Amino acid sequence: MKNKSYKKKKERKFEFKNDIKIIKYNINLLPHILNFIKKNMFTNRTKNTWIKNDMTSVNIRKGNKLLAVLPFEKIYLKIENKFEKVLWISAVSVLPKYRNHKLGSKMLQYSEKIFKKKFKYIFVMREKEKNTLRAFNWYKKNGFKKVSKILSYEKKITSSNKTKPNFELLERFNSFKKKGPLLNKIFYDNNKSFNGYKKRNPQFWFNLKNHYYNHFYKFKIIILRSPKNKFHYALLGKTKMRDDCFRLEILEFCSNDTIFKKLLLDSISYLAIKEKCKKIRIKFSNSDKIQSFLKKNMFKKIWQTNVLVKKLTKNQDSFKKFKFFQTEYI
Repeated sequence: MKNKSYKKKKERKFEFKNDIKIIKYNINLLPHILNFIKKNMFTNRTKNTWIKNDMTSVNIRKGNKLLAVLPFEKIYLKIENKFEKVLWISAVSVLPKYRNHKLGSKMLQYSEKIFKKKFKYIFVMREKEKNTLRAFNWYKKNGFKKVSKILSYEKKITSSNKTKPNFELLERFNSFKKKGPLLNKIFYDNNKSFNGYKKRNPQFWFNLKNHYYNHFYKFKIIILRSPKNKFHYALLGKTKMRDDCFRLEILEFCSNDTIFKKLLLDSISYLAIKEKCKKIRIKFSNSDKIQSFLKKNMFKKIWQTNVLVKKLTKNQDSFKKFKFFQTEYI
């Protein structure tokens, strides 16, 4: 009986036929890719976010029908004190009928072949939990290695009697653009010794309007100024994404000053109350020194995930001081 069932499984093995092809992205495919993603992935895309974020993909097609899509964002990421051209996977999606036939692995192998001359690494972020373990193990099986563990901390907002701290609040993309040079200076002053962030220019802030999160988040920036004319900021997103209430997500927290870190957090708490948010949440790498500060201020761990990487070159990079910057991630 065992031999018979084994033969049956072997007979059902998926094969690439003449009408099934692996194809690289081209602009004519975009409407079909966006429609496929809309039906099969959580990370939805629009034509604007796809083009403005310089996305590409590898796809499997049968005739005129897409069976699988592997989308990437092309970015320059700081690694070992240099900005390297890398690919970032947002998701791998295969139609249910065609799963478990190694289509994902075939797309990944094809990607490595066609992109290895222009890109040095492929990154992805994946949890290692019970319901996502299979996907995590799939990446590990295909040669990805863990670069960093990412922790998510949360604090519930209960008080409504906060005195307003003295801060500047930006809520429009044009004001983000105007403050871009200042924000970049603060960012580099706080993070120049770390790896893991995109190459930034003043347009970076205005281009947040094209970020995938812009469909789910209302971006805001708080800026503090010290008596010594030093500045500190927090990039925030008001959202209900995957939640049952509004929260403020701290996407970037830029201050290394003990006093102003607390003032910045107090300003965020004040704004959360004003915006009727019930939680504040932040994600960071497990090596980030902010962890002890958050614990002292009543934040608790709620979740964790991992950044994984696959090298397309023979470089022996160590990925030390790899910090998590949420705006850089899909």
